[in-house]
Amino acid sequence: AKPGQKVRLRVVNASSDTIFKLALQGHRLTVTHTDGFPVTPTQASAVYLAMGERLDATITLGDGVFVLQAATEGKKGTPARAIVRTGSGNVPAPDTRIAELDGKALLTTQLKPADSARLPDRKPDTTLDVALNGQMKPYAWGLNGKRFGEDTPLALSRGQRVRLRMTNMTMMAHPMHIHGHTWALPGSDGLRKDTVLIRPMETVEADLQADNPGTWMLHCHNIYHAELGMMTTLRY
Repeated sequence: AKPGQKVRLRVVNASSDTIFKLALQGHRLTVTHTDGFPVTPTQASAVYLAMGERLDATITLGDGVFVLQAATEGKKGTPARAIVRTGSGNVPAPDTRIAELDGKALLTTQLKPADSARLPDRKPDTTLDVALNGQMKPYAWGLNGKRFGEDTPLALSRGQRVRLRMTNMTMMAHPMHIHGHTWALPGSDGLRKDTVLIRPMETVEADLQADNPGTWMLHCHNIYHAELGMMTTLRY
């Protein structure tokens, strides 16, 4: 690129079981979208991106050679990286960790929606509780105390505004993903998403409009957790 150019990064966390912390050396990101929905532009030195999450950010580039780096959260190892070159300069050694990764990072649930991305205001017609269960030893994961295949599907009716109250009863963060719908998160001023990271012992409420009848998956986007049964269905 060239110095002074404004570029857009469109990032997808396509990993199976890894949360990443993303930053560009010497720059601040202006986050403009999450999961395809516009947000109030928000600046950050670094951002967290859970499995299945997408994020758009714009950057005005400086002059030189800069490392775009994604560090694994809660794991050891050298961060993944790409090089952004706008001018002269040396490429840092492969094991260099950029300073931006050692500071605070933005969670996507801290974003606020653009007005165009809001669901119409409406009180929930029904609230469904979803408990996230499991542990590492023995390695077992489920929803509402059951594995997929032994679960009771979540029942709702067409046209309802449905609130899912998801409580993480485990000591691991879980990115929960809904198929066929998007959520509005009342705790984030109505932020629209289809994947939301729920931290240990945290409760997140997520509203959806039941306007797409069928059988739809609700699951953890850690694919190993989903494979063992941390998923259920919405049916209407």
